[in-house]
Amino acid sequence: MSRARILYLDVPFENESGGDKNRSRFLFQALRESFDVDVLLVGHEGASTKPAWTNFKPLAIFAPQPAPWPRPASAPSFAPADRERFTSFLRENKYAAVFCRFTIGWNLLKLIRNTAPETAVVVDVDMVSSRLVALTWAANPSFKKRWFLFEKWKLQRFERQMFREPWLFLFTNYTELTDVRDGVAPQPATGEFSLLPNTMPRPAEPAFERQPVILFFGSLDSSANVDGFQFLVEEVLPQIEADLKRHNVKIHIAGKNPPAAFAERLRAIGTDRVKLIGPVDSIERAIAESQFVLLPLRIASGTRTRILEAAAVGCAVVTTTIGAEGLDLGDTVSIGDTAQDLAAHVRRLLADKILADESGSRLRERSTALYAAGNVAADLVAKLNKYLERKQGGVR
Repeated sequence: MSRARILYLDVPFENESGGDKNRSRFLFQALRESFDVDVLLVGHEGASTKPAWTNFKPLAIFAPQPAPWPRPASAPSFAPADRERFTSFLRENKYAAVFCRFTIGWNLLKLIRNTAPETAVVVDVDMVSSRLVALTWAANPSFKKRWFLFEKWKLQRFERQMFREPWLFLFTNYTELTDVRDGVAPQPATGEFSLLPNTMPRPAEPAFERQPVILFFGSLDSSANVDGFQFLVEEVLPQIEADLKRHNVKIHIAGKNPPAAFAERLRAIGTDRVKLIGPVDSIERAIAESQFVLLPLRIASGTRTRILEAAAVGCAVVTTTIGAEGLDLGDTVSIGDTAQDLAAHVRRLLADKILADESGSRLRERSTALYAAGNVAADLVAKLNKYLERKQGGVR
């Protein structure tokens, strides 16, 4: 029996870091296990020449162009030559489906309607962008931050249009799935909405000893992490600084692209309990060496793969309700939404290292059962096969 042919559309991910790139690598690997997969990338031509690009050669690299008003920045346009190349790929290869990572290929996906109407379309939503910018705006509704207000309006308008399409939409977060299905998509919806969670890395027994460190990590220039850092140093830290000193523990801020304002803020408050680390060679090692992870997030969308990275090495996590949203973790993570509640969880784990280790072990066990890559990959293939059968049978 021949395998269905899939066209996978994404930004460069093979040699890139970050939770969204981990998602891309997982999807690509899971799809090519069961389907014949071609890849188109949206990025700059130079990205395809990186030495680590050894697993596949993309059919083409499409250069994005600024989206016309009122399209959001995350839904770029493409030159006529790239649009023509895309339609040529569709005509020549007769793909069963085009699988796209959220909005990046919107202006190409629209071409399928007339060029290859028999081709199914699958959109991996991963996160609802309008929600992320809306939360960012709500956290600081100022003239300086007005871009987030305008982008929220553009994204909400765009998403209402996109979710009208008769496509399969995959979400990582059930709360966001129901919000879109019941509140954004037209009623009755013509598309299908399904859950496909993020995956945890392969569970590991770390060969590192715990250090007197609490870890905050991620891409530090994101709006979610900028707000999380501010919340941490301005509201949470004053309540736990004495405890950190008593236990001789520091908070490390690790991740790429730390804004200059982070170091300036730490100098201004004069604390020796928080250290800005910036990029690290191995985030797995940084997590494994920490006593626990602290993610005081108030802005987020999708699900936090950082929690699953901590789970993979059995590291306990303290976070907020929105920080853990979309993950069925029960009481294996410590959740608080106020600075006082987060501080109480931090004090409890600082005072009882055995409890912290036990919390990390329970988190790993539960996450392995629910979010192992093999289980999620099998779920993806089953959902896609069923969708293709319904599409080919004319069932909507």
